[in-house]
Amino acid sequence: MRIEQFLYITEIAKTGSIATTAERLYVTSPGISLAISSLEKELGVKIFERSRTGLEPTETGKKLIIKAQKILNCIEEFKHEAKIDSSEIEGHLSISSDPAICRSIMPKTSAELKLKFPRITLQIKESPTSQVRKDVLNGDADIGLVFYPSSSREENQLLATTHIIDSFMMLCFRKNSELASKEVLTMMDIDNYPIAANLNENDRKHHSQVFGKHNKLNILVQSQNSETKKYFISQGLAVGFEPELIIKSDPFYQGDEILAKPVLGIDSRMSYYCIRLKSKFLSAVEKEFLLELQNQANYFKE
Repeated sequence: MRIEQFLYITEIAKTGSIATTAERLYVTSPGISLAISSLEKELGVKIFERSRTGLEPTETGKKLIIKAQKILNCIEEFKHEAKIDSSEIEGHLSISSDPAICRSIMPKTSAELKLKFPRITLQIKESPTSQVRKDVLNGDADIGLVFYPSSSREENQLLATTHIIDSFMMLCFRKNSELASKEVLTMMDIDNYPIAANLNENDRKHHSQVFGKHNKLNILVQSQNSETKKYFISQGLAVGFEPELIIKSDPFYQGDEILAKPVLGIDSRMSYYCIRLKSKFLSAVEKEFLLELQNQANYFKE
């Protein structure tokens, strides 16, 4: 029984494929197949069965995979404890992030982390929240950054969540708009204004939660590209909602031509979280990243 066999079965449990696992681990598919067959023969049990979607763990296999992951976690923890000097921390971290966090807090977080720990490498991917969850669950990302935690019971059992920051949605419009003269904005004030919005499937659910009975807005343009709305807002053709995180960090909204105000009567708070697999050991690299991310989030609140 060898450590790499434990690694193979835990990875196959995530991917459902020997070929995909081989690509991730930079080994050959026949080598993995042989290692698993050898482990099954040694233990006298079947760990995986073939299905329409790929390899699925047997009931016994599921229990063994959990044990194998715990052993791998202990080995990683042992390695990190051996590095007493924090300056020696090194490793690779893959991050999948919602656009608002990726474009506001992440750049400074990454820069500070690299300055403190130059031997850390980062891979950052910007994705919608729904895809971020998939990336973490599938093992394609070590850390995910999303807004509001998943309501899925199954995912909550698999994912650990850590609150990062809250941000409120603001209405953005040109300074020559009639809305600029109003000290307080309500949903009635914007009923007749065309809206430019990002509305993928995940955003639609959030849109319904935020606006409630006011969710039948006059939407002029909808796009999954968050940049599109800026072109319509800049020409005074539409107004649009953005979280404060974006408004405080994006030069477009920092210019003199665009104003941003809160709107009363809607539940506009967006809570951002870090998500990761509960079954996976939190490495020293991940700990330092989360610490720096929280530091930058605290600066952003000021």
